[in-house]
Amino acid sequence: MELEEEKVVSVTVPCSLQNVPVGWVQCEFAMDWASRGESMGASWIVKDEKGKVLEHSRRAFVEVGSLTEAKLQLWLWVLESMRSLKKKKVRFVSSFGDLIEAIEKPSFWPALQFEVGEIKRELQAFEAWELRIGSWNTIRCAFFIAQSVRNLGLTQSYVAAGHPRWLDHIYANDRSASGGN
Repeated sequence: MELEEEKVVSVTVPCSLQNVPVGWVQCEFAMDWASRGESMGASWIVKDEKGKVLEHSRRAFVEVGSLTEAKLQLWLWVLESMRSLKKKKVRFVSSFGDLIEAIEKPSFWPALQFEVGEIKRELQAFEAWELRIGSWNTIRCAFFIAQSVRNLGLTQSYVAAGHPRWLDHIYANDRSASGGN
């Protein structure tokens, strides 16, 4: 008898690490896009169930024509990255409530059916997944990294262990506020 893959979809605001199940990771992602069609900055941050940053990444995209296209490119890049890093159980957190709701309730968002189909196809690669809408506070570090593409001209894409050192002050404040080390 085959085991059925676990698929979990939920929408919750705000998202907290306090209830990330053991053995799962939380992937927070964001983008910085402008309608002028220049470059788009994107980033993701992966945390374990204790909130420790395991990896983060930044990527620059060019000539992204619309906001919907920007969101889809970001989603597909994030999903590909998590697969490449062999993450099996992932909570995906973004500010894209429209796409998350469209995945959960496709009949409410007929204009996003192509994007939903592409994202759902890629989600099948995971043993278990969860989608969450994150508050600004939850995804702010991912957004700061994404902004570095357009605001600072940092177009070199990379994947790195831990968090970016230039965000040390935010992670130090988060640790002291939560009583962590």
